[in-house]
Order: sequence, then structure tokens, then C-alpha cells
Amino acid sequence: MATVLVWGLVGLAVLVVLWPTAAAGRRFLRRWGVPEPDDAQAARAVGYLRDRRLLYPVLFLLVPVAARALGVAHDGSPAVHHLAALLLALAVAEAVAALRPARGTRTATLTRRHWHDLVPAGAIGALLALGVLAALLAAAGLAAQPWAERVAAAVPDGGVWRSADGEVVATVSERHYAQVDRPVSLLVLVGVVAGLVAVLGVVRLAVRRRSVPDPLVDLALRRRSARVAVGIGLAWMASMVLVANNRLAFLRAVDLPWAASPPVPPWLEHTSTADFVGLVALLVGAAGWVLVANPPRRWSAA
Repeated sequence: MATVLVWGLVGLAVLVVLWPTAAAGRRFLRRWGVPEPDDAQAARAVGYLRDRRLLYPVLFLLVPVAARALGVAHDGSPAVHHLAALLLALAVAEAVAALRPARGTRTATLTRRHWHDLVPAGAIGALLALGVLAALLAAAGLAAQPWAERVAAAVPDGGVWRSADGEVVATVSERHYAQVDRPVSLLVLVGVVAGLVAVLGVVRLAVRRRSVPDPLVDLALRRRSARVAVGIGLAWMASMVLVANNRLAFLRAVDLPWAASPPVPPWLEHTSTADFVGLVALLVGAAGWVLVANPPRRWSAA
């Protein structure tokens, strides 16, 4: 409960610190390629930012609650799960705000828009590559799931093995081994699919949503929506790679001190060769978040 409240307070603090003002709206538009924003342009930017940031406190509060309801709040690395919760809240805020129709007079353009006009093709390629990698690691975890369930069933109540005369033969941490049969890999697959649907959906909405009267502001908002969604998506997919990889590492470390424990699948040990993948994915995700979710310097200088 305390963790949930902390997340809610973090979301409220972020809202207060990042509450959009007219001055912030002008800075925002300059960064995204509008040279000298006027009051009307700044007001539209403020409304755009407000639609997203008002969702932060609610989503920062609900995401940890959902994680606890699914039973994944304490599985694996707490740092990875906190990162995933943060990214999920940001991604949902962008997706929900993108679903809201643009306010104001409807306008049309004679130039057909494409997604690659808003976000680099390389960023989409990296997003898909990380998603495929996370799915492959999760598939390996799912292949080991029947064995993991047999291991969990082999752990007696209290994690204590006793001989026929009641003497303690061996012990393990029951709390630790309670995680063995958790469907972490399945949740990773769900996370990959949901993440791709959300990110690519926001990009499509950025391309297809109705235009606002000011073409410079219209392009700036479209670019920002698409690039931020893909940047968050890159970091999200990297976190899914880490969770899937950590799951395999956890399963490889399972060592029940009992001769009758289920034999380890022989192929599981070979997944250790993928350990370096987690670091690479983390670097790609972090770099993608920074480079893709922020505008190039040449736009700010325009």
C-alpha cells in the first residue's frame, strides 16, 4: 500500500513541476520547430501538454495497483519493475491523450502524410527488433514453464525436507521458490504485444488525426506525439528484454537440495549465452528514449 501511495505522490509531484504554462508552451514549440510562437500557438501547445500530464497522477497510482493484482510486483529485480511501471504509465498517458480528437476548426492538407515523416525508420526498426528479442527470450521461458511448475510442486510446505524419522534434511527459502512457477514469461509476451499495439497505434493516430489550423503547430504536435511514443516504446521493449532475460537467469539458478527434484532441461543452461543481450538492450532502450523522444537540435534552431 505504501508503494502505491508513493507512486501516486510521484505522479502528483510530476504534474505540479511540469504543469504547462504559456512560457512553457512557447519553449515546447521552439524545441519542436516553431521559430517564434505567438499567444494562440502557445495556448494550443499548453492544451496539448495538459491533456497528457493530467493523467500522470491517476496512472502512476493505478499501474502499481495493477502490478500487484497480477502478482508481478515483487518478481525479479525491483528496479526493472519500477522502470517498467514508469514507462507503462507514460505510454498509457500518451495513448489515451492521442485518442482525444484535436480541438478547433477542422482543416485539410493536400500533402499525404506518412509515418516516416514523423519518426525515423531506424527507430521503428529498433523497436521491432527489441520486441522480437523479448518475445524469443519469453518463448524460452515458456518452454521451461512446465519444469518450473514441477519444481514448485516439489518444494514442501515451509521449504523444509524431512527424513522418515522427522529429521530436517534440507531447507530452501519458500518465498524465493514461490516465484518459480509464476507466469513471468507469459506476461512479457503480453507486454510486448500490448506495447507494440500502443506505440504503433499512437504513431498512426499522429498521422491520421485531423489537422489543426496552424500548419507549423500541427506538424510539431504530430512529430512530438509519434517520437515520444516510439521513444517510450524503445525503453519499454528494453525493459521486457531485461525481465525475460532475468527470468531465464532465475530459472538457471534453481538448485533444489533434494535428489528427487525434477531434472533441469539440458538446453536451459545454454541460455546463459544471452546474458550480454540484456545490457545491449538496456543501452539501446536508453539511447532510443533520449534520442528519439527529443527533437533534433536543428529543429530547435529553426
